[in-house]
Amino acid sequence: MFGTIVGDIAGSSYEGCLPPIKTKKFMWFDAKAHFTDDTVTTIAVAAALMEGKKTKCGYTDALCRQLRYWCRIYPDVGFGGYFKQWFLSDIAGPYNSYGNGAAMRVSPAAWVGESLTEVQELAELTALVSHNHPQAVKGAIAAASTVYLARTGADKEAIRAYLRQYFYPMDKTLAEIRPGYTFTSDTETSVPEALEAFLESESFADAICNAVSLGGDTDTQAAIAGAAAEAYYGVPAAVWQQSDTYLTPDLRNILHAFSRQYMKN
Repeated sequence: MFGTIVGDIAGSSYEGCLPPIKTKKFMWFDAKAHFTDDTVTTIAVAAALMEGKKTKCGYTDALCRQLRYWCRIYPDVGFGGYFKQWFLSDIAGPYNSYGNGAAMRVSPAAWVGESLTEVQELAELTALVSHNHPQAVKGAIAAASTVYLARTGADKEAIRAYLRQYFYPMDKTLAEIRPGYTFTSDTETSVPEALEAFLESESFADAICNAVSLGGDTDTQAAIAGAAAEAYYGVPAAVWQQSDTYLTPDLRNILHAFSRQYMKN
């Protein structure tokens, strides 16, 4: 989760830039940097999973309630129009979105789940409340699986092989993707690229730089890559200290409560 938030903030200044950013050399925390919908929905999912685990009353109602609660507190941090309609409604159901909104918020599932199977089941549940298109569900499960495999000791070769077997071809390098890549929030054309940014990285910071340098949906792709990179490398203390200053106390409280309970390893 910390990696998700760092990636979100670091990439926030470069989303929608014209021309799109195509370099790994950029300022992470400039005057325009801020947390976005990636952070808010990730915090909401974390709160929902903690609630569901504690009460043993299931997760779907908690996910709907927590997502609506947190997104209504921060309605102007970059939400897509359809999702905003969803969280402003008390009764709206899933709307068949194939956007990457499910993948960007899924990282808490990878820490709550005690097995790959449980992680994938939780990831699916976190997606289905709003993003019930098969592509969105697949992207959420792929992203959560990557985080879980990384945090339980799998190397990148094994993670890539798993993604290829069950999710995406993963057959293009960042150097091949980057030149012609443009902004998209579609899961099928943004999540594999974010995971590639992690797989080609040499450090936590390098994973974030890789993701942003594609020049796509920079905050979300860096959030997804950052989640995996945290599980694999950890988050440097100095980087987190800077990121933490962008959070509000209520977001910070959920993050640290979740971390104490589920991220001890």
